[in-house]
Amino acid sequence: MGVWLTVACYLITFSPSAALFCRFVAKDPLRIILFVLGAFFWLASLLICAFIWLAISMVWDALPLTVLFSIILQDAARILYFWLLKKAQRGLNKITRPGATSIAPGVTDLHNARHMLAMVCGLGMGVMAALVLTMNVFAEFSGPGTIGLPRAMKMNTRDIQSAGTQLPLYYALSGCLSCLFNVTWTIMVSYTELYPYFHSDIRLQLWDSCHKVKQGQFWALPGITATSVHVIVSVASWYNSYGYQPIVLCVQFTLLLGCILYSQVIMGATLNSVVEGEFLFQCKFVLNLY
Repeated sequence: MGVWLTVACYLITFSPSAALFCRFVAKDPLRIILFVLGAFFWLASLLICAFIWLAISMVWDALPLTVLFSIILQDAARILYFWLLKKAQRGLNKITRPGATSIAPGVTDLHNARHMLAMVCGLGMGVMAALVLTMNVFAEFSGPGTIGLPRAMKMNTRDIQSAGTQLPLYYALSGCLSCLFNVTWTIMVSYTELYPYFHSDIRLQLWDSCHKVKQGQFWALPGITATSVHVIVSVASWYNSYGYQPIVLCVQFTLLLGCILYSQVIMGATLNSVVEGEFLFQCKFVLNLY
């Protein structure tokens, strides 16, 4: 029973990301590389955060401060990821003669495929984040059918079994939401990082990352929004150990819907186009081109 429960939990957690991967990533070798690179950057940010936590824990127990550092480092990893992609495109443009075929057309098409690149990078980060979140817990579920974390019970001061028999489902849904959150956050952060690059005019750099909003708004607003939502989601998850898992999941799901809508606005959607489904059809057509 424990093995089948673990398999079911993994299916719940990674089914949406697996569908996105098969549809948009699996057929393109370059996208697979970018997907793995995104996962690597997320792991690198986690490693740096672990060193920070180890240094701070020697002085006092400051887990909330460590979580804040983790959020900042994850968003910094997204910015560094796209900064390196910009450098790669500029370097390839210099060694490619005008009118000649690029040696790496997938990279040099960065200007036209920024939506896809953000989605692929975010998907890689999200899959790795969900795997780290659920891996140890699901490993315990695969035992003799016992719900809970027996090894952590002796060291934990909180009742981690307060969710009862629904604990595996809560972990699976949390991992699924974490993966999708990372996709939307990466789209937001990528526009904060890439928008000035696509618009070299200093006046256009002051525009919002959304192409359809009024001139003069703060262009870094999507990145700030992504970090703020990331903090809210992390704070909300803090209440899981107090038995508020259904409420936390509802709050996180609502925030995810908001992030998805905002990501569509960033990519040029309007309220009417979202309601009528026209923008979703246009996105599907554009993504099929790259």
